[in-house]
Amino acid sequence: MVNGLARYEFSERLADILGESRRDLRFRVTLMVTGGLVAPGPRGRGSPPASPLYAAHLLIGAMAAPQQSQTLEAIRCYADLRPNAVAAGGNAPRVLFGPARVDENAEKRPEFSIRLDGLPFGEALAGLLELACAEETRPIVASELFGVSINRGCPVASLQFSACWQGRRAVISHTYGLAPDAAPPAWLDPQRGGVVDPGLLHTVFLPVRKLLEIGLLTTLSDDRSTPMLNKLGHKVAAIKKMAELAAKTPHGSRWEKLLSALTAVQAWSEQVDAQENRLLEVTAFGSNPGELRMYRYVPDRLPANAPLVVVLHGCTQSAASYNKGSGWSTLADRYGFAVLFPQQHWNNNPLRCFNWFKPEDNDREKGEPLSIKQMVDRMLSDHGLDRRRVYVTGTSSGGAMTNVMLATYPEIFAGGAVIAGVPYRTAKGLQEGLESIFQGRSRSPREWGELVRAASPHQGPWPRVSVWHGDADTAVKPVNAEETIKQWADIHGLDLQPTIQMTVDGYPRRVWQGPGGDELIESYTVTGMSHGAALDPGAEPHQCGTAAPFFNAVGISSTHRIADFWGLLAERPASARDPATAGQEAGRSARASTAGSASTIDFGQRTCKEDATQKSGPEDYASGAQEQRSGTGRPFGLDVHGIISASLEAAGLLKPGTSSRRPDSKAPLGIDVPGIISTALEAAGVLKGISQRSASAAPEANLKTSGWEGSGWELLLDDPRAFRGGSMLYGHASSGDRGALGARAQSISRRIKLGSQPELSYVRRLDLSAGVNDYTSASFRVLIDGQVVDEVTAIGMVHQETEWLRQAAIDLARFANRTVTLTLEVAACSNIYSTVYAKAWVDQITIHNAVDLAHC
Repeated sequence: MVNGLARYEFSERLADILGESRRDLRFRVTLMVTGGLVAPGPRGRGSPPASPLYAAHLLIGAMAAPQQSQTLEAIRCYADLRPNAVAAGGNAPRVLFGPARVDENAEKRPEFSIRLDGLPFGEALAGLLELACAEETRPIVASELFGVSINRGCPVASLQFSACWQGRRAVISHTYGLAPDAAPPAWLDPQRGGVVDPGLLHTVFLPVRKLLEIGLLTTLSDDRSTPMLNKLGHKVAAIKKMAELAAKTPHGSRWEKLLSALTAVQAWSEQVDAQENRLLEVTAFGSNPGELRMYRYVPDRLPANAPLVVVLHGCTQSAASYNKGSGWSTLADRYGFAVLFPQQHWNNNPLRCFNWFKPEDNDREKGEPLSIKQMVDRMLSDHGLDRRRVYVTGTSSGGAMTNVMLATYPEIFAGGAVIAGVPYRTAKGLQEGLESIFQGRSRSPREWGELVRAASPHQGPWPRVSVWHGDADTAVKPVNAEETIKQWADIHGLDLQPTIQMTVDGYPRRVWQGPGGDELIESYTVTGMSHGAALDPGAEPHQCGTAAPFFNAVGISSTHRIADFWGLLAERPASARDPATAGQEAGRSARASTAGSASTIDFGQRTCKEDATQKSGPEDYASGAQEQRSGTGRPFGLDVHGIISASLEAAGLLKPGTSSRRPDSKAPLGIDVPGIISTALEAAGVLKGISQRSASAAPEANLKTSGWEGSGWELLLDDPRAFRGGSMLYGHASSGDRGALGARAQSISRRIKLGSQPELSYVRRLDLSAGVNDYTSASFRVLIDGQVVDEVTAIGMVHQETEWLRQAAIDLARFANRTVTLTLEVAACSNIYSTVYAKAWVDQITIHNAVDLAHC
């Protein structure tokens, strides 16, 4: 028997968790016994154990009944509530982040491991407590459940789950209501003398953290044959079985250590999956014998005959989390290639590893290799990609599957990169697989090579291979990298002695060249690095990715170096090869680091930073050409003197119109050095008094002066609460107070001219209070020409951002080369005379590749 807490002791612990009186909970237990809801039993040590169903009934009684005397009726009514449809829309309490994304999978219902189909509310709640009690299923409850909500003013309850829906992170409610022939509890039924007490009839919410604490206090039977464990336990039970199997081997302790590390990887992956990501799922790509899922990333304006990179994740990772960690889609934006992300399914492998060790999944025209090959065919067909430039890479089990793909379909791939992987056909079955990763398997180069040659009828040429491994890797022994090199050196007919040895970013690199001097194999040994991929996160051109479990920030980017080895970085960026956008900046990341490429909307003194790649005049801007206008004498087409003079006029240092009468500067390159120094001094605070003269104006005047038009917002000047001090925008909207019901919105706008590849960034703090009932809402939205590009909406809930949150790289490509209206909006809607409000603080609004049209 798991646990063993008795009923009465359980009631006291439950009271502590809920913040209720212990005496109150004991009395409710007495009512449950005397009312016949549970069988009586002795007190003390002889008391019956607190089962999940008993705990669910007592929890419902405590949450749903406004008074102790109503406990039994509340339990009977609410426990029997019937499930409604999963409320992904409508008025179920939830918080939505970001605008709805319209794609082929937009209307698909979110998938959850926890299935509650058809269960009444009481049984569903008992099932969740049962899962929270079991060690193997508790992490699933923690990752998927958001909380439990019970409305005392109406017989309605909901189990709320966190998921990604329509491209946004959302709280999805499984709602429960009365059956058609059921009556509400007596205190809500006027026909039975019900008297409504508004002070008690509110919604009670139990967060998942507390439900997990309660579940740990319940008692499961010894046979563990409970319905919910039977439904959900297959995934974690298989993991447990694998752990038990491995424990019997000489490598049991290392396997347990790896499983512990994979728990952290899985938690991070699930966190990434719950948020919006850049990948799009593709279905119907073939017979899919390996039962894998297909995700893709295709940059905008992808040129014809672009390369394709196939990226394979590691154990407990997902396509989205591996992309976020490795940064492959960032590199695809910069250099113009497509990326394919096959994803393993939990049902195929309990750790979501690719099954590189199974004979049915490492043969040509079988299982997972054939599924991946079918995905490649779909990508080549759909996007007109170059069949001669298809590459594959992966880490850990993805690295092992990379070797499988290179061996079974060498005619498809021009190159591969194996990160912390093992050679092809190093194992047949799980037991040999464990021996291979923990101990390594040594064979002669000829033996390794014959395994690859036997995998397909291909006779050459063979793919180029990059091999990466950390020398402190305890999950996959580093000797596997040397054995992989042996395998591919034999395939290419090369000696084991490298042609070149060097140091790159402080790490040893070896190169094996072919007879013509081509680099056919390279190897990086990342000294001091544990299991995972080597990263150099950051915004520089040679950096990408995000540090996370199994993504190690060691100062060298495996993603960038592998792409360079394949020759992908020698390509000019996609935007530069597109004739329609010739002369524009090369990719989003490159644009972000180019001086003068963004229009920063300054809330104090107005500034205009004109995109250096655009012309000055409106007509020239629309043409998108890059050459200078004749006779201007401006260096690189940028009127530095004019920009500085306009800034000095706005600061009060020059009289209006003075700058237009000045002749062109004779300084080197036409740059007015004194003007630059003056501007720098002002920015440093030496001329601070001049800029402060504008702070005495009214908020409305300040707002209009800074280029914004609208109501309900104000410009807070020199406010210490701003993101980095200085000024910020503040908006407020409310409903339900002072007799005003229904939707109430406040917005401000300004005009902006966009270039060919615009992106929006800003920082914000929000306070959205809409927890009055299931029909009240509060929202903050950013719109371009009336179309929502970013949004946070709280319905029936409260959402507060206590720290500044940066929203970066919001793609505005669909508005490119247009003069648009940027709008900030706060809105609130209440259906009763109870206040609902939305407050927003916004700072550092930046649009890359744009010109601020406000008068300078």
